[in-house]
Amino acid sequence: MIQANYGARQWGLLLVSSVIAGVGGASTASAQVGAGLHKDEAAPETTVVVGEDKQGLTKAYTIEFGDEKDWVRLASGEWLRGNIERMRDGSMEFNSDEIKLITYDWKKVLELHSPKANTFNFTDGTDLVGPAMINEELVVVQTVDGIVTRPRAELQAIIEHVRRERNYWSTVLRAGLTANAGNTENLTFNAYWQLVREDSLTRAALTYDGTFGTAARAEVANRHLAGGDVDIFVHPIIYVKALTGQLLYDKFQNVRLRATPAAGVGFHLITTYVVNWDLEFAPAGYQYLSLLDPAPTVQDPQSDGYMMFRMFADIDFTNDIQLLLEWRTNLVYTTIRNTNHVGNLDFSLRVTTILYFDTSFLYLRTEEPFPRSDGTIPKKNDYQVVVGISLRIG
Repeated sequence: MIQANYGARQWGLLLVSSVIAGVGGASTASAQVGAGLHKDEAAPETTVVVGEDKQGLTKAYTIEFGDEKDWVRLASGEWLRGNIERMRDGSMEFNSDEIKLITYDWKKVLELHSPKANTFNFTDGTDLVGPAMINEELVVVQTVDGIVTRPRAELQAIIEHVRRERNYWSTVLRAGLTANAGNTENLTFNAYWQLVREDSLTRAALTYDGTFGTAARAEVANRHLAGGDVDIFVHPIIYVKALTGQLLYDKFQNVRLRATPAAGVGFHLITTYVVNWDLEFAPAGYQYLSLLDPAPTVQDPQSDGYMMFRMFADIDFTNDIQLLLEWRTNLVYTTIRNTNHVGNLDFSLRVTTILYFDTSFLYLRTEEPFPRSDGTIPKKNDYQVVVGISLRIG
């Protein structure tokens, strides 16, 4: 049952009153948000009857529009006023004048009142566009065709409806000194770059990690590792890896090119305010390997099939301290000795809104490296530690 009284169509803050009407009378528990703020007296008012509680009493919400900001009520009872940037993967990004951009566990958001026309994406692939009120049970959206209610459990993502294309993009640029042990032992320069485009349904990412170094005017480090991923979100827990892969050039590992394209599936195993943990699997990938200086007895180039296993964890100790963990294994089942592993650990401390202090650890392993033409064999393991500063935009 939906009752609506529309005045001038002016969207603003959703001032919500919880109205409980029972048999033989009515009692009203008023919890209006934003008392004392300017409110347009001619703004539309909508009462949405959402069902009955355990005592058989009618539960309804009266929605009035009069302010321009979003309001969020947390599990602590605190109200926040600002702008919701997006919600997905169990996390909501919220921006306010007082606390700037911050991320909250979506489970700890009890209510959201948004006067702006956002896009609400659901698990069945459908979208609703319009101002909305969300409580612990329902999503109530004022669409152009009228009010539509959906269970909150089916809500998969929220994204700003009138965003510019540039708002979907973000980038990270890091530079720092590197300490290497393994095939090379020296101090070198490291540069890292990441470019991401992300909306409510897809995420595409490109990364580059380059290491350069000299000692006694001799080149001692020359490694370039690039990666790419295209993810399609089809479910709150499951997403499709439409494309994933890496490109590696490593002069001291004797690798001219190692390319590993694949496709698979990913799973959000843990999604909380503190920890996000994903697992990914690609059952049928292709690996191309070309060596710089192979021994005469070594076949070059080589083409193999492989399976990819990847783990990724994002741990936010506070709003300013973050730890990223990644492990990727390419199990080359046609030539087991070509199996390789890449591990990453990145610890970051936010200094300003866009400037971060970073400490990064990179581990690369090839199960059985091929000998060079002079008979020497590269070591299996390479280690890299980088201490630097990163710039994050978007």
